[in-house]
Amino acid sequence: MKKLFAILILTSAFATGANAQLLYRISGNGLEKDSYIVGIHKLINPQGVVQQIAGIKEAMIATDQMYFESTPDSASYLKEARVLDGSKTLKEVLTPGQYAKLNAFLKKHEGVGLESPHVQKRYGNLTPLALKDELEKLLFVANHMSEYDPTHTFNEYFEAQAKVNKEPRYGLNGIDEQVACLKELPLQRQAEILMDFIEHEDAQLGIMDKVAAAFERQDPDAIARVSPMTPETTQAIAQWCARMPEIMKTPTLFIVDAGKLGGEEGLLNLLKKGGYTIEGVK
Repeated sequence: MKKLFAILILTSAFATGANAQLLYRISGNGLEKDSYIVGIHKLINPQGVVQQIAGIKEAMIATDQMYFESTPDSASYLKEARVLDGSKTLKEVLTPGQYAKLNAFLKKHEGVGLESPHVQKRYGNLTPLALKDELEKLLFVANHMSEYDPTHTFNEYFEAQAKVNKEPRYGLNGIDEQVACLKELPLQRQAEILMDFIEHEDAQLGIMDKVAAAFERQDPDAIARVSPMTPETTQAIAQWCARMPEIMKTPTLFIVDAGKLGGEEGLLNLLKKGGYTIEGVK
């Protein structure tokens, strides 16, 4: 059956170099047909960017299923895991000093702090780890307004394409694993991670800027250098790599964060070590 594509014709300042690529072909090591892996950025709007990824249309035609980092349509299952247990609030979880720093950050980027019922409703009962994700968006949007659109993400783009072609969509992480990841870290440690982000706002913004620039150059190795992976991330990537041989018995397009592709412990290098041929698509 001929596949259909709803690819918009858009202009973009997305820059690519001679050796830049976000799409890679996976072959060899007993695979009957090639699979592909494409790197994305969770906060950059895909419009005008997807079309600049060489070979992406051909990769979607050549594959029969898509795998994302997280199970598609899992948001409703994860919503509860992002909220503090019982009727707890952040004011009970954070120390007074931590709470004051969080409030100052929100006032700076939201205009109002946790004294606002709207802000309290939005953030007040999130786990510190879930809140850190929200603050990353705030900080990114404050400095990359034109690049971010929460209603249009790379995952949504590829999910929509899969639906058009009636292709199955799966996650490299199961729902149970995603929930465990959000819940297993002690609240005190989560609070420390949150405070580290807030207290080093300028450094965090610098990393975000460099990652965005490296993504625009389609350079996963540069992203890995700028933003080294945590032990938890490297462990997750190793688990994905162990699962991929079975998955790739069906030609697959994998959609993962570009920051997880490059570097010594990145997914591309682990696949090479596993005996696969990895080629950047140009």
